Amino acid sequence: PLLLYVTIGLNSRAKEPHDYFASGRRVPAFFNGLVLGVCALGGAGFLGLTGALFIAGFDALCLSIGWCAGLVFMTVLFAPYIRKFGTYTIPAFLGRRFDSRAVRIVAAAVLCPPIVLVLIAETRFAAYASSWLLGQPEHLMTAILIVLVAAVLAAGGMRSLTWSSVANSITALLALAVPATIFSLMASNLPLPQMTHGNTVRVLARMEMLRNVPIVIAPPLALDLAGAGMEPLVKRFVQSFGSVGNLGFVLASLVMAAGIAASPVLLPRAGTTPGVYEARKSLGWAVLVAGVVLLTLPAVAVYVRFLLFEQVIGQSPEQLPAWFQILQQAGIAQVEPGTQPVSLGRLGFERDAVLFALPIAAGFPQVLVYLALVGALAAALAALSASLFALAAIVAEDVVRTSPVDAASDRARLGRARVALAGVACVAIWLALAVPADPLQLFLWAVTLSASACFPVLVLSIWWRRTKAWGAMAGMVTGLVVAAGAILLAEIGALALPSALAAVVALPCALLMTAVCSLIAPAAGGNVLEQLGEMRIPGGETVYDREMRLSRLKNRSS
Repeated sequence: PLLLYVTIGLNSRAKEPHDYFASGRRVPAFFNGLVLGVCALGGAGFLGLTGALFIAGFDALCLSIGWCAGLVFMTVLFAPYIRKFGTYTIPAFLGRRFDSRAVRIVAAAVLCPPIVLVLIAETRFAAYASSWLLGQPEHLMTAILIVLVAAVLAAGGMRSLTWSSVANSITALLALAVPATIFSLMASNLPLPQMTHGNTVRVLARMEMLRNVPIVIAPPLALDLAGAGMEPLVKRFVQSFGSVGNLGFVLASLVMAAGIAASPVLLPRAGTTPGVYEARKSLGWAVLVAGVVLLTLPAVAVYVRFLLFEQVIGQSPEQLPAWFQILQQAGIAQVEPGTQPVSLGRLGFERDAVLFALPIAAGFPQVLVYLALVGALAAALAALSASLFALAAIVAEDVVRTSPVDAASDRARLGRARVALAGVACVAIWLALAVPADPLQLFLWAVTLSASACFPVLVLSIWWRRTKAWGAMAGMVTGLVVAAGAILLAEIGALALPSALAAVVALPCALLMTAVCSLIAPAAGGNVLEQLGEMRIPGGETVYDREMRLSRLKNRSS
């Protein structure tokens, strides 16, 4: 996929800012939705969620529910209005909404941390898959991947990102569907793993009961998803609330939904469609694509767990099947020494390897193992590219630019964007190599920061006319500070709340702070209210494009 990615990206060059930042607003709804759905999942979904489902069972569905619900919230609450405004970044949208340069700067500072966390997480997932695929060390692949992505994005910006990500998305979907569909045909004679794996679940549940797999009850607020290392299998697949508490399940779904809906990595994609109607339609396609993937991943987890019970559990260590010995030699699975016979609690499995363990365990040809690895790399590469471009665009457009509509030439503006991209890529390489945390945990922290700092302000700025600039700034800063503090306290054990649920505390605080500060701030000017009213009209010229057109006419006449 790397060669395909680079070839398509370098052949999609951009010579104007409109092409570089918004792909010329010519991306069809289907392709935009396809990219959006896969980028929303990325390596965290294809690798991390599959492994979490395999180890934690149905408890990990809280992430699936939140992922899909977040795209629905984005469709209804944000995407059409951001598309009508037409700005290239979320800080630019907030700055124009409140007619405030200060809001734009604060938003850029607040929204960079969650983007950086997503960037690091997806880089780690991509490096993990590519190291297995090419046999090279992860730290080397980390640097190579970011350099390749930066080179492709420098050539064409959002245009290169869009069409290379279309290829990556198709690759990822095929790589996920082919092994799962073949196993579904073997197990049920129907090529629909999303619908037929229920029969395998019933057989698996009986096997777990016969093998006396313990029933585990988690505390109400627990959110104990699998880590990145070798994880033990300690609970039944179909048992609810064994790794995630009942309250934690609901809260995790809501936090995930809010964070995905307000993601500063995903929302700018709404601006690449020809109009508001196409933006809505593209989000519909994104929900469909993500929904199909999120229905297929549990099937993969069920199939691998079924093969484990059928061929490994209850056997002596000397009689383990060849495929499990291959996984042991590769460091993907392990059995505690002295175990006779093998029991579930004595097994360990690497979370991020479950996706490509299925073709190995099922005895499929080697080409399908490589296909699964290529698909995981393609999904992570699409999300990595989107997060790197979003971060570089914020630096170039919201931090470096001196005014919302400046008189810089197109060449100078593109040069500034490419310099920012190079700088961000260098920082990304350093951070990806320096931060040793679990990539799925980093992704969940990014989601909770987005839910805390971005979601309340976006909701109120679009749906409440009385929201003021001071309220928006106070809300964003409050959300970020409270969420970061809650994550830190949870990690050191000073707060009885999982760090991934920090938005449960921070989001209401940010919402309240935005509302209170908006009520006591001076009334907004007529221009702000006029823009807010225009934002709610689906048709007509994009607000930002009209401003740029009038600015160019003014510069020419003067």
